[in-house]
Amino acid sequence: MKDLGHGANVDFMAKAFNKNTKDIIDFSSNINPKLIPNLEKYILEGLNKSTSYPDINYTSLKKNIGNYININPEFIIPGNGATEIIYLLMKNIKKRLAILNPTFSEYERGARLNNLEVINFMLNKDDEFSVNLDEIEEKIDEFDSLFICNPNNPNGKVKNIEKLLELMSKHNKLLIVDETFMEFVYEEEKYSLIKYINKYENLFILKAVTKFFGMPGLRLGYGVTSNKKLIENIYKYKEPWTVNSFADTLSNYIFNDKDYINNSKAYYLKERKYMLNALRKIKRLKAYDTDTNFILIKLEDKKSEELKLQLFKKSNILIRDASNFVNLDESYIRIAIKSHNENQLILKELNRIMGE
Repeated sequence: MKDLGHGANVDFMAKAFNKNTKDIIDFSSNINPKLIPNLEKYILEGLNKSTSYPDINYTSLKKNIGNYININPEFIIPGNGATEIIYLLMKNIKKRLAILNPTFSEYERGARLNNLEVINFMLNKDDEFSVNLDEIEEKIDEFDSLFICNPNNPNGKVKNIEKLLELMSKHNKLLIVDETFMEFVYEEEKYSLIKYINKYENLFILKAVTKFFGMPGLRLGYGVTSNKKLIENIYKYKEPWTVNSFADTLSNYIFNDKDYINNSKAYYLKERKYMLNALRKIKRLKAYDTDTNFILIKLEDKKSEELKLQLFKKSNILIRDASNFVNLDESYIRIAIKSHNENQLILKELNRIMGE
């Protein structure tokens, strides 16, 4: 299978270097290390329901998500991870798609597989990856839809993009916003565009359940839009039963666990500060500001692949080589923020290698 250039390639790396996967600490994938309470109980309930087909209309699932984000369930399209929604969306938008880079590579891959023309804009990495609204407006006639990740992957910084939404609406362009990491933001209600779904039909938002709730293998994501025509067209392409009984069952519980949600947000607020303060004491690297559960780092005098191999071979630590993101180079890595003990371990190893 072709290497798609993502993190979380633990099995491949373990096999390549003859290591046990259980010994590897995966800092390459951005997942909440905290597990939802009573997870085993919910999984068992899902197992008992797996002898029947899931609800083909996702009625309960959409209702649970709608209650969670305070949105009409009819505006919600559940999927097998947010990635399924990305690929369905690419089949249903006009031919010219603009993408703000560096960002998640599946936007461009999904676009090109569906014969869309891709127009790349670059975030300003010298200004915390800021958006150049003037440039977008100057070239507004060159594209039909624009894709932005907020908070952005790989740098993790959240932005207020209300002016971008107004600009896109003014010119009758579709704005697609990937908010799959928005729940890690401490005051997400200030930045999430979910509150504008009813007002703007040119807005499509992607969300993922599995990152914040620490279950990427569950594969549960969803799209949100009030554009009924777009929803109808997406369902024409959507395969039936792509969301399994486990995900459907868990949706009855996880969104209501306010303690888990608030504790996770508080943990990341504290741990981000700890990690950034510690990283900025290491002289030969630059750590970018983040509002999520991962940190982008620029190495001063070492290549990302070299550091990745050093950490993996000696310490069983797997990081994300970020050199394959558009507009980044071989000096960039990305690391997840994991448990405090695991974070202490990677900081110690980075100090050993980069702090000399």
